[in-house]
Amino acid sequence: MVDRLQRKFMLITTTTLFLVLFIFVITLNLINIININRQSDSLLSLIQEYDGNLPREFKDVKPKNIYDFYGFINKNDYNKRVPIHNIYFSVKIFYDGSILVNIRNNDSIDILDAKSLAENVINSNRYKGYKGFYKFLVSDMYEYKLVSFVDSSNDISKSVDFAIISMFVVILFVCIFGIILNFVSKYAIKPFIDNIEKQKVFITNAGHEIKTPLAIILANTEVIEIFNGENEWTKSTINQVKRLDGLVKRLLSLSKMDENNFRIDRKEVYFGKIVSEIVNDFEVYANTKNLKIIRNIDEDLMFNCSEEYIRDLVSILIDNAIKYCDDCGKIEVFLNYKGGKIEFCVSNTFNNGINGNMDYLFDRFYRMDNSRSRDTGGYGLGLSIADSIVRHHKGKIDAFYKDGKISFNIVFNKIN
Repeated sequence: MVDRLQRKFMLITTTTLFLVLFIFVITLNLINIININRQSDSLLSLIQEYDGNLPREFKDVKPKNIYDFYGFINKNDYNKRVPIHNIYFSVKIFYDGSILVNIRNNDSIDILDAKSLAENVINSNRYKGYKGFYKFLVSDMYEYKLVSFVDSSNDISKSVDFAIISMFVVILFVCIFGIILNFVSKYAIKPFIDNIEKQKVFITNAGHEIKTPLAIILANTEVIEIFNGENEWTKSTINQVKRLDGLVKRLLSLSKMDENNFRIDRKEVYFGKIVSEIVNDFEVYANTKNLKIIRNIDEDLMFNCSEEYIRDLVSILIDNAIKYCDDCGKIEVFLNYKGGKIEFCVSNTFNNGINGNMDYLFDRFYRMDNSRSRDTGGYGLGLSIADSIVRHHKGKIDAFYKDGKISFNIVFNKIN
């Protein structure tokens, strides 16, 4: 349990850090992309302002007026210059059908390609956007349409590189953080560990202390029955003593399985024959309640496990199915080997459920009836013990409700 708590703490902390850093990096990348787009938009506007032909000697230029390239007055930006490092070209498409192409600042495209690209842009009826790696802007002039293009391949490449590097840094940082957290998490959860250990010690000590007076009460009650005969009070006392004794045994069993040094002795057993044997034992009890047990069991299936605990697991699930099955209902027991895994499922009809996951049934002392009635017997610990048995066999157990049926599905890795 302590190891599970530590792993869960590390997983939650590391995942939270990763999400925070991921959102931060995404924000940085978005800001970077927005700035690059603003810069290319400014350059396109500047090209349009110079009628598609910037002077060759310009390293960088500034706007001709105090209006920025988005149409707003911004005196603070008046002295800012726009760097000209992108390759650009422009195409003038006159209304009489003639076309003038200016590619003197772009050696990577010829006149025909530039003309075709401009015509495609005009035919698309878009005034700004991207054509491949080229960003374009269309302006309606008096005698022609001016289509300006800026080669954004370098900007896109830089954006991709920045995104890859930033994500690599995040992953590296999270990995380093995870390694450090692995050492310091023990100290962070130490108060919880101490509390759990105290609970275990209390349960163990209290269990052993309670067993002695229970045995005395039971013996004294049986002596009273010998001399005075059985009556409703002695019978009730014996039933409650046996109930408390069973509860103590369950608590001690759970406490034992929660210990870090708890190990189970495994051996190869016929899992299918064990399940069939236990189903046969419960079938008489099920018949008294008019319940039908349907079985689909591979009796030759072998499993490397603790036979004692596996018997407890199967008994708990079938007993639970009989207790909570609808009157004249149906119980299904399935055991098979599929895809390298052992699948074991016990389900029963139950009309009062809600579709979905029901893993809360494994909580200790949880009872399906809200009033916690004792009519069905038990202590609300059986399914919690089943969960512990499955975990110690490196398996996974799930509970879910669907189409009027509760199912407990268990998957084990087959160990040869």
